[in-house]
Amino acid sequence: MNTCACNYKLINILTLNSKYNQNTFLSSHHIWSKYQHVILPRSVSNSSVRTEKSRLKQLLIRSLKIASMAFGVSLIAFGGYSLVFEDDELVQKGNKNIPLIIKIYERLCFKIEFYHKMFTIPATKKLLPDSLPDYYDKPQYTLVLEITDLLVHPEWSYSTGWRFKKRPNVDYFLERVGKIFEVVVYTAENGYIASPILDEIDPKGWIQYRLSRQCTEFRNGQLVKNIERINRDLSKVIVIDWNTSWTQLHPYNTLIIPRWNGDENDNSLIDLADFLKVIFEKEEKDARDILNRYKKYDDPIKAFREDQRILKEETKDEEEKEQEINKIEDNNKSWFSWISWIY
Repeated sequence: MNTCACNYKLINILTLNSKYNQNTFLSSHHIWSKYQHVILPRSVSNSSVRTEKSRLKQLLIRSLKIASMAFGVSLIAFGGYSLVFEDDELVQKGNKNIPLIIKIYERLCFKIEFYHKMFTIPATKKLLPDSLPDYYDKPQYTLVLEITDLLVHPEWSYSTGWRFKKRPNVDYFLERVGKIFEVVVYTAENGYIASPILDEIDPKGWIQYRLSRQCTEFRNGQLVKNIERINRDLSKVIVIDWNTSWTQLHPYNTLIIPRWNGDENDNSLIDLADFLKVIFEKEEKDARDILNRYKKYDDPIKAFREDQRILKEETKDEEEKEQEINKIEDNNKSWFSWISWIY
């Protein structure tokens, strides 16, 4: 077996430096013995990962329970403090020598009644200011309107979200009724929703007062518009709405019309304006008696339109009869004129 010269040279160098080789081996052995206790990375099994996740989950649940218990205890402590040490001026004063448990019970009943009234009844009994005296030139009737599905219609889409569609002929309607009535909007919508809508559809300010959801009441779990709180004579109040539950307290003051579903070819507001103008412009009777005539119809505006058509036909027939009578009288006059000429 032949070996090259470089291999022989390498072997000689290694044999001559055997002492160096021995020292190198001892130093490397020393380094290995120093770091032999270092934990090398190892693969982790799926079962240990699941165990760690479940342990963290249990720890999180336990922390949430402790935080919830601490919040509940602090809330109960605050409620108990407010019940026991509350100012007696808010509660009806009675016998101060009553036991503490009865005193706490009375305060609790007062609190429940107080917050119930705060969320279900408006804070004031008069939602509108007093009307002008009779010697002022003012409208005889007050017209109360809902805006949702009467003047505008809410629509929702993925691209725009909730938007309100303006009903056709709203401008004409508001201008027509604004010249005859004291117009009030009493809506079931919240004020922050209704206010920008009214600013958009009524730039000329025909609507004099705005009442939103905060002015309504809750009775038997239903939202109710109490017309007595608007501070007007009920015999002169006309309510236009489509929801009977909202106006259940004053059905005789309400004209229920069909709900607008967003049809762009709708012209009902023109007929409604004509209906209100024809009936209430010169009338000074009780509005409830007038509205009672149309309560039997599902669509009062349609019935009014039919009445107007019949009245127009009757007027036309009467005019034709009058024309025929006038023609006969003219003929008779011409005949008698010949007789007078002969004599």
